[in-house]
Amino acid sequence: VLERMDAIEQALPAADGVATFDRMYREVTRLVRDADLADRFGAGEFIARLDVHFANLFFEAYEADLRGAPLPVAWAPLFEARDRPGTHPIQFALAGMNAHIAHDLAMAVVTTCQELGIEPDDETPEHADFTLTNDILEEAAEQIKDWFSSGIVATVDRLGGKVDDGFAMFAIHTGRAAAWETAEVVWGLEDNPRVHRLFLGGLAHTVALTSRGILL
Repeated sequence: VLERMDAIEQALPAADGVATFDRMYREVTRLVRDADLADRFGAGEFIARLDVHFANLFFEAYEADLRGAPLPVAWAPLFEARDRPGTHPIQFALAGMNAHIAHDLAMAVVTTCQELGIEPDDETPEHADFTLTNDILEEAAEQIKDWFSSGIVATVDRLGGKVDDGFAMFAIHTGRAAAWETAEVVWGLEDNPRVHRLFLGGLAHTVALTSRGILL
């Protein structure tokens, strides 16, 4: 996964919106990899497998764009706006995070649980590891924030101080918690293909609408 992210960055101009998201995502992935190697997780290979399936959804969107194929609905706003003048890098990063956490993360949880023969449930070691990842993301927050702290973003950060930092981490924590709940819903709908399809379609379009707002 990390090698593929490096290759994407090398293939794109530094100012490209997709490259901006890729750089941020790569650093977060490194931290999760390091935590896994340090045995911080207790549910075996769940997080490592989840990270692979999770990243593959971003790679699939990237490959679709390269081929000129239809983009996944949730990812379309970022790829369509990637070179839009006047867009701040943090908007690209947030739009990518929105597509990936609010849509893809639930899909990756379901795929990983299917692969490992487990069910997404709150009272499991896998969910405990999933929640622990929030702490790892918080460790990366200050470094990632520094990449974007210029112009109006720096002004907002100076005025907001720890308040806006706390709000940002709250948003990530709640977004990831919602993704786990979405995975539980998707898991429960698999015996009802029509409702399953309608739910996923509605989720993708809602996430895309939010990303378009972020990128305005």
